[in-house]
Amino acid sequence: MLLPLFMLLSSQPVVSTSNPSADPDPPVHVWLSSHGKYDLGDHVKVYAKAAQNGYLLVLRADPNGRVRVVFPIDPADDSRIEGGKKYELKSRGGHEAFMADDTTGHGTVLAAVANTPFKFNEFERDGRWNLDALSDRVTEKDPEAGLLATVQQMLPADQHFDFDVATYVTSLPHYVNYPYAYPYPLWWGYGFGYPYWGFRYHWGRWYP
Repeated sequence: MLLPLFMLLSSQPVVSTSNPSADPDPPVHVWLSSHGKYDLGDHVKVYAKAAQNGYLLVLRADPNGRVRVVFPIDPADDSRIEGGKKYELKSRGGHEAFMADDTTGHGTVLAAVANTPFKFNEFERDGRWNLDALSDRVTEKDPEAGLLATVQQMLPADQHFDFDVATYVTSLPHYVNYPYAYPYPLWWGYGFGYPYWGFRYHWGRWYP
């Protein structure tokens, strides 16, 4: 009886009881401050991190399909990054990456990383980004597909790249300024002492 039981137990798969290690870092990760939710006029911070050394490109499509380059700031800038290092991507002058300036829908930020440098010849003009060329393939209905097509145009057809996408939405602020009238005393003149009530306009805040 013991031998058949031993053979039955030995045929069962061995299951490890130790905790599995955490998943490895993705090839590239991009994320935004405030979980991607902003009031109109807020400044947005953009962060990126790659698992390995490589060349980074970060594009932003606003809700209307207009495309801007978050990184690198200019086409001639060095876009090489170190693997495992977190980067905050700044705009010109060291400010936050961009300002949330449209409330018509969701914006899209796409980060791509490749082993070889991206070629920007078709997307620059006089040393700056050609915004019309960057926006040519992007539509409001599917901005991610358009951004991916733009990135692929910057590399040979057989060159692989990894990417990650973050989205954001912009809302009107929790208050709006509006003028309202309030009464205040007007005096007929010095020494009379008999006021009447007039009106002035003042800017106030309404909290919904």
